Amino acid sequence: MEKATGFLLIFGVIYLVLGLAFAIYFLAKGINAIDEGAHQSPVSFKLIIAPGVIVFWVILLRKIMKQNS
Repeated sequence: MEKATGFLLIFGVIYLVLGLAFAIYFLAKGINAIDEGAHQSPVSFKLIIAPGVIVFWVILLRKIMKQNS
């Protein structure tokens, strides 16, 4: 049981770290590939959506990859 808990904790931390790294890229450049209305969005808007980007980074990455291909 302790191994499973440790594994889930490590997996969660890695997932969130990757999400944070993706969020930095996404909020700087990637958001423009998905939503044209966000080209001139203020920093306050980006700060509001940042937690959601960190959590849903896999879905947003797929969406960006689909847009680019």
